[in-house]
Amino acid sequence: MAKKPSSYELLGQRIQIEIAAASRREKRQVHLKPENGDSPDDWDRLIDEISENENVDVTRTDEGWLVSWVPVEA
Repeated sequence: MAKKPSSYELLGQRIQIEIAAASRREKRQVHLKPENGDSPDDWDRLIDEISENENVDVTRTDEGWLVSWVPVEA
């Protein structure tokens, strides 16, 4: 029997999809907004992990976070 994903894992999967879709646009940014029922602790953990990336800027907004990035040159 497969283990049910945690609320943090489900949030991470949802945000990965949003960031992947946003990365195809030239803006290189996405506005992340919590949904009803999301855990504030999960969001705090996720935003902390995103913020640790060198080429990423995270700005708190009234509704969530604006995440923007600069592509890493190969």
